[in-house]
Amino acid sequence: MAPAFAPVASFNTEQIYICNRDGFDLKPLTSREGLIYFYFQWAPDGHALVALACKEDEWNVRERGYRLPAGRPRLIGLDGKERLLDDGLTDALPVWSPDASKIATAFETDIAIYDAGGRTPTQARLPLGDELISASVSYEQKMPSKKVEPAKSNNKTAASPTPTPNEAPQSSTPASFNPIVRVEWPSPDRLYIQTAYVRLMPGEAINTFQRWHLLGLSAQAAVLK
Repeated sequence: MAPAFAPVASFNTEQIYICNRDGFDLKPLTSREGLIYFYFQWAPDGHALVALACKEDEWNVRERGYRLPAGRPRLIGLDGKERLLDDGLTDALPVWSPDASKIATAFETDIAIYDAGGRTPTQARLPLGDELISASVSYEQKMPSKKVEPAKSNNKTAASPTPTPNEAPQSSTPASFNPIVRVEWPSPDRLYIQTAYVRLMPGEAINTFQRWHLLGLSAQAAVLK
């Protein structure tokens, strides 16, 4: 008697498999031995997937440091063809724009946005470090039990001014200032980003200073040729 399922290729590291809605026709969509694919998300229109992938030793280093796994974002077509979107490691899971034309993720305090199609795809990098520090200063000043200490000055006779909500400390980093760990793209003009301190400690995960920020997006003019 023949088996219910045809033989399926297997690999030493985790790959992405797809099947039809009934659970049949199971087959690997990726087949890069040595890479661990640990996250993927379908495009809203179903034309492709975006995924994170990393090497085994990179996974192990993050695990030993009690940190979330980090991978390089990849665009994967339904034919199995891949496009490496960035060579940097990120633990912020990539998300699609509502119209499935772009993909966004984060690297520490930078937002990266990639075109999902086109013969000459482009990408943009939005550095938000200064803005996030200023937001942390404002946040901590509003907390009743915490105050942001003024930056120390080498001149003992001169008092250092207290940072204003729009001014970052000169020599100290606010405790609530942390990297971007999550991105959400619910509408074309709104990108939400979450900053937090995350450590996967044995027995109990640490996830503190979780704060959401709103980034407004607007269309840019293009030169038509």
